[in-house]
Order: sequence, then C-alpha cells, then structure tokens
Amino acid sequence: MATAFDTSPDGVVTAGLLGMNRGALSFVSQASTRRFSYCISDRDDAGVLLLGHSDLPFLPLNYTPLYQPSLPLPYFDRVAYSVQLLGIRVGGKPLPIPASVLAPDHTGAGQTMVDSGTQFTFLLGDAYSALKSEFLKQTKPVLPALNDPSFAFQEAFDTCFRVPQGRAPPARLPAVTLLFNGAEMTVAGDRLLYKVPGERRGGDGVWCLTFGNSDVVPITAYVIGHHHQMNVWVEYDLERGRVGLAPIRCDVASERLGLML
Repeated sequence: MATAFDTSPDGVVTAGLLGMNRGALSFVSQASTRRFSYCISDRDDAGVLLLGHSDLPFLPLNYTPLYQPSLPLPYFDRVAYSVQLLGIRVGGKPLPIPASVLAPDHTGAGQTMVDSGTQFTFLLGDAYSALKSEFLKQTKPVLPALNDPSFAFQEAFDTCFRVPQGRAPPARLPAVTLLFNGAEMTVAGDRLLYKVPGERRGGDGVWCLTFGNSDVVPITAYVIGHHHQMNVWVEYDLERGRVGLAPIRCDVASERLGLML
C-alpha cells in the first residue's frame, strides 16, 4: 500500500508516496508503527494520516480481522493488508456468490486486499459478473447502458452507461456494500460511477461503474482501492490484527481532531 500526500500551500506543486504496507522496507516496519489510520478525502488536496494510538471517541469503528495464512502460499501477497470478503449487496440485495469464490484458494489466489495505492476496486471474474448483472438490472429504468461490447475503460471496467453531456448521473443509484466479518463498506452516490475522459457517444458522455474485473488485468485478488475508501476512516491495528472502518467525512473528522483541511 502506498499513501500519497500533498504538503504544498496551493495543493498542486508537490506530492509524494509513503510506503505503508507490511514489508520490511515500508515506513510502518522501519518506524515500528503498530497502529495507524487515515481518511482519504474526496477533495484532491486534503486528507488525514495518524500514526500510533489515538483516542477517537467520535469514530464508531467496526473491526474485521486481518487475514494471513499460517504457511507461505505462492499467490498470496503477505505484505498486503488482507481481510476476508464474505458477501456483496447491491441496493440491499445479496448477490448469489458462493463463499468459495470470495475466499483464497489453496494457492493463496483470491485474497481481498485493502490498498490505498490502487484507484478503483477489482473483483474476481465470477463476483464481478454477478455485480455487473445485478447493477445493470437495477439501474435499467433510470440509466441507459452503453451496450458497446468492444469498449472497456482501462480494459477492466465494462459496466458502462450513457449520460447526456454536461449532466451528472441520477443521484439515486443502488449502493454496493462489501461485507466482512464484523464490518462493511458501502459505496454510494458519486463514488459508484466515473466519467471516462474524452469518451463520447453522440451527445452523451460515457460513465463506468468503479468496480472492475480482476481477471482481465490480470490480478489474482480482490482489491479495494482508494476511490472507495474516500470519506471512510480506515484504521490498521497490527497489535490486534484487525482493520477498523467508519464512514465519516474527512473534513468533519479533521475538525474534531483540531485540524484544518
């Protein structure tokens, strides 16, 4: 995982990357940090990073255990922050995805990584197909599908729609909720769709669902990217082997911490 920070006065001039995974060369390992947390804002130049233990009574964190197999496996990334994905809901409806599809197999392929260094979220093929089918079904009355089998944004994002140029997609779209043991993450509103730059169909712009197909990248894992972590407080507690999640606007969190974004 890599976390980006912008410390310039105008928010544009400088930026950098801070490696925060569990590898020996990461900042977390070298600084012996056993707990850290962050909030990724939906504003380009704002965010919060806290290192160490912090008392945050205003944050109702729900925790899910970190997942780490006891033995090394060839396709399991042991330096990533992995959790166990148990299910997915679309508009409140559970997708019919077998538990075996969501769990790592005997090689370690199929882990679920929380990764702030990846922009969007990737699902393995069977789970992605189930999500695509249900999302298209629920949005059909209000959002015309692109219906162009030859088009996929960044190769992996082919659940796409036509929206009149200069307009935004409908405000009420079915939320997508990722379910974990003890916690969940809901993606809703403007985090669901991304406008593809420069892509048009007549007078319409092209917008794609921000969940992609891991199989075509290819990635042998589920990856929860930073776009879906926006305005979610994420805590990594290595002492207790868990990840905490709480939805909150980053500007609100910063005010309660006595910071200014």
